[in-house]
Amino acid sequence: MASILLTKVLAAPGADEAWFEGLLRWVLDGDPKGGLTSERFRRLQELQEHLDLRPFGAGWKARIQAVWGHTSAVGLLADAGLPTHGSFLREAVELLVDRFVPSLDPENDLSALLHRLELDEADADWLEALPAGDGLWDELLAVPAEARWDAVQLLAHRAAALGLARDLLGLGPQERELDSPFARLPEAAAVLRGGGDPGWTGLLEDCRRRLARAHEHLESHGTSSELVYRLDLLEAHVERCGRLVDVIQGRLGGRAFAADLIRRKARARRLGTLVKGSLRHMARKVVEHTGRTGEHYIAESRGEWVSTFWSAAGGGALTAFTAFFKYALAAAAVAPLVGGLGFAANYTLSFVAMQFLGLTLASKQPAMTAASLAGALEDSRSRDGLRALVAGITRSQAMATAGNVLVTIPVTAVLALAWMRVLGRPFVDPATAAHSLHGLHPFLSWTIPFAILTGVLLWMSSLAAGWAANWSAYRRLPEAVAGHRRLRNWLGPAGAEALGRGVGRHFSGVVGYVALGMLLGFLPVAFAFAGLRVEVRHVTLNAASLALCAVQDAPRWTDIAWGLASIVLIGICNFGVSFHLALRTAMKARGVTGFRELSWLGREFLKSPWTFLGPPR
Repeated sequence: MASILLTKVLAAPGADEAWFEGLLRWVLDGDPKGGLTSERFRRLQELQEHLDLRPFGAGWKARIQAVWGHTSAVGLLADAGLPTHGSFLREAVELLVDRFVPSLDPENDLSALLHRLELDEADADWLEALPAGDGLWDELLAVPAEARWDAVQLLAHRAAALGLARDLLGLGPQERELDSPFARLPEAAAVLRGGGDPGWTGLLEDCRRRLARAHEHLESHGTSSELVYRLDLLEAHVERCGRLVDVIQGRLGGRAFAADLIRRKARARRLGTLVKGSLRHMARKVVEHTGRTGEHYIAESRGEWVSTFWSAAGGGALTAFTAFFKYALAAAAVAPLVGGLGFAANYTLSFVAMQFLGLTLASKQPAMTAASLAGALEDSRSRDGLRALVAGITRSQAMATAGNVLVTIPVTAVLALAWMRVLGRPFVDPATAAHSLHGLHPFLSWTIPFAILTGVLLWMSSLAAGWAANWSAYRRLPEAVAGHRRLRNWLGPAGAEALGRGVGRHFSGVVGYVALGMLLGFLPVAFAFAGLRVEVRHVTLNAASLALCAVQDAPRWTDIAWGLASIVLIGICNFGVSFHLALRTAMKARGVTGFRELSWLGREFLKSPWTFLGPPR
């Protein structure tokens, strides 16, 4: 039966490209499992026998060679498996569109044929596993030498254009632009094609060293997903160019090159591969900057442990006023959009004031300290070192939470009592207070899910802060501000330099707090427009709200007791969720595994909790 089908395929009329596609599909339809005993290998042997038949075999071989002799063979060698566009965003959009919107392939295009076959990495592995010395593949993969050299020169010109772009040149040493090794690639390829010796191997090594230096520059000065994408594209062009020369000169087999082509083409079809590859450096730099911020929150001495409490106490006192303004805005008769913007502005101004006053918001710490823990795991710190680090994290978190909550509750209560004494009425009317207290009940309301959602928002704000720190480093923003001509004229050299230092110290924190303020304040209003009731449950803000609503003429003490229990649960959800998400993100960005191996720290905590909560020894 198989021989009859193959005979029909070989005898099929039509254009050579369509005939060749049918032939390949007949081979690929065979099951590849089983290696040399597989159905696919048996079909391959059968095809070999038919191509050796006389007089028809010579004609079939001529048709195969005619397909490879098409001018699109150059595009196949130079483009297959490589991004099409020089922009990360444009490439991502096109991949996304291609996944859901059908497109008409150009006729007689071998790259389009490879795409239609939808080969995957298993097909590449099967091809590589075939026995050596199979003459059939010398015919099926017999791309003319002229097309191979054309592909080499095309790739050399593309690599030169990418490598000589202004922003990529800025990642290398200060030199004459045309002294870059990428500028010499087209001429070297032409000399090599003519039989000369342009020092090709050494030139490729120079290009690789220049690429490594560019990545090191991004590691130390901040990175950009667009730059990483273009550096990866440049590296892919250089490597493809070198591998093609190796094939031409016999150092690499055609089948190994074809398998690599198929493997790269399969990966290039996946949007996740593109995003993961271009964002990997960005994610790593974001968590590194976040981790450096987190180091400032870890108390390693008694003095730092005590100062953490007082810094958080100041943040708690400020949060009392934030709660006052929140209820004042809620009582105002304004449109929902205006009210949402007012809530966001209230939170944002409060948080930014904490940043500039050096005060602490306890809920900010977990996502920051998690990145520090991931860095310690990447450095393979010993168990004693990890225990000391985690103890510093937990004791700092405990003191910050205590400072926030234990201060914001009495300060808010004093403010509410003062308001009642002066004006003769409570700041929050009894109906609103009762509704708010009931909404804090941990089991009769959505408090726990909302607290978990708030933990996600806290984690997202930490990502914003890390991104801002990376962007500032990439743009060298503090130095740019300090050296800005107009600022130096207005503020004087000393004033501009002080402003630059302030930008370096506060920029990422301000961005993170602005993001948090917008998320906490405006997100519930945005969901309300869609008819969804979503609220935030933030441990410090809700502690202040609890105190504000509890100051009534005849408070329900059971509601207050449940509210206090809810504050504890909200804190656990806020801190636990944000820490967990931040730790997983940081470990993934750094390529660290072993998340479950941290379970021994839980046993250490149960064995000696005061070590993790009390002051450092």
